[in-house]
Amino acid sequence: MRFNRIFLAFLCLFALVFCSCSSAAAVSNGEQKTTDAAFIDSLTFLGDSTTAHMLSRAPLKDGSASKQIWATKNRYLNLSSRITYEKIVCPQNGEEMTIASAAATVRPKYLVITLGIDYGVYYYRSDLETFSLYYEKLLDAIEAASPETVIVLQSIFPVGHGSSVITNEMVDRANGAISEIAARRNLVFVDAATPLKDAKGYLAPEYCYSEDGIHLTEAAYAVIFENLKKYEREITGEK
Repeated sequence: MRFNRIFLAFLCLFALVFCSCSSAAAVSNGEQKTTDAAFIDSLTFLGDSTTAHMLSRAPLKDGSASKQIWATKNRYLNLSSRITYEKIVCPQNGEEMTIASAAATVRPKYLVITLGIDYGVYYYRSDLETFSLYYEKLLDAIEAASPETVIVLQSIFPVGHGSSVITNEMVDRANGAISEIAARRNLVFVDAATPLKDAKGYLAPEYCYSEDGIHLTEAAYAVIFENLKKYEREITGEK
């Protein structure tokens, strides 16, 4: 009888500890999901057509996409000598304005730039010095307009088998230049290309939306967001 009471007490204690641990784990997981969502919600995205398509395909909270994504009216953003004159539609007021003017108006906390697939990668494939010059020209304008904005440089995404003009060798070289710019300017560089590649280095078929091998599916943007979360501490400056 005494043994049974001891065993019952032990069993109750075990159950209590197990439930407490499970509850703590559940709370921890819930907090992590909330934190991850809040981090993504705090980001503003600037880029070319692959960024513009996030308006309809990225897994953003309802109503957030139109406020978080900076894109041109025609959804292309060429990296050229006129990059600082290019105009985006500012989500906060619906006006077309230069990127620097939008930065001065909105003062985004974090600005994730993904730039180069429109025009840049192909036209400067043998002239990365010019590619970098125009890229940094834009960064200079943004930093002057909104010094407190944390700029994040995200890599250009890989292309699929269907890409007849742009190759992944071009993309990789351009990403190398962007990585060097980030290091030189003490900015965070996010490698978003590697998670999207298949075993042969192409954009994986499940992430390829269009026959041209360039544009992305909803699944691709989900991967891009998950990858961004891995850089959260680095981006926010948390230890």
